[in-house]
Amino acid sequence: MSDSAAPPSRAASCKRRFALAGASIAAAIALAGLGASWASSSGPRLSELPKGPVLAKAIARGTLVVGVRSYPRPAPPEAPTPPEPDGFDAALARDLARSLGVKLDLVGLGAADQDSALREGRVDLLIAGVPAAQAPKGIDAAPGSYDTGSGLVVALRKGRVQDVPSLRGAPVCVGEGSGYAGAVALRYGAEPRSYPSSVHAVSAFMAGECAALAEDSEVLERLLKNDEWRFYKALASDLRPPSDAAVRLPAGDTVSRDYLAAALRQWRADGTLAQARGARAGNLQFEITLLKDGFVCHS
Repeated sequence: MSDSAAPPSRAASCKRRFALAGASIAAAIALAGLGASWASSSGPRLSELPKGPVLAKAIARGTLVVGVRSYPRPAPPEAPTPPEPDGFDAALARDLARSLGVKLDLVGLGAADQDSALREGRVDLLIAGVPAAQAPKGIDAAPGSYDTGSGLVVALRKGRVQDVPSLRGAPVCVGEGSGYAGAVALRYGAEPRSYPSSVHAVSAFMAGECAALAEDSEVLERLLKNDEWRFYKALASDLRPPSDAAVRLPAGDTVSRDYLAAALRQWRADGTLAQARGARAGNLQFEITLLKDGFVCHS
């Protein structure tokens, strides 16, 4: 048999799958952006509200610079991918830039760099989930949260954590910026372990690094319907983040803060948040499904 007729290697097959993954994820994010655009046009126009110094500076520049979470997408070991902006954060930042009539510049930031990037003026705003600690001096947050969904905790059906009381002191995998980290700690006395993204958290959980996993219920309910997730079960539901996933900005600009608060209210009212959350669930389900074969790694 000639080489051209030989079955594809696992690496080649993996690469093709990831090419399709990238296309699917990009399409889902684009659709989320289109949906947000349509939803925003049906409500009160944010563009008519006053802007404070932070937003006025972005308008004068013609570009809104937003710090977001970023992480490497799943990739074969021999072809690691660079970190890319989180799709959920990016969708909301895109809608905000659209309301201001400016271009968007996304800056991927790790949790340790977010506050300093804002204080030093490297970004105008932060849309990066729930901060790991209370905002330090010089940083403000718009009232309201864009992390509006309820969470779910799952565990192995035959693992050491079989009921809610067993969560006390148990390690629980969570993605960076997840409000469910605080929820499992406060409600169950669990010990959250943060990973660069939800996909990394799921990968770590499936590898046995944590006794349980906490994530958006929409994501986990979809996954639990898959055959490869038959070894896992829902352990606790209706988790509510104790802290807001707020849009953060430099302190002292109350007018811009009020504009951002109005944007959060509109996103909840017109369906923008619901659409972005649904797109995030679909993207994560696709990425997480790629972990099932066991030869997909994270860079």
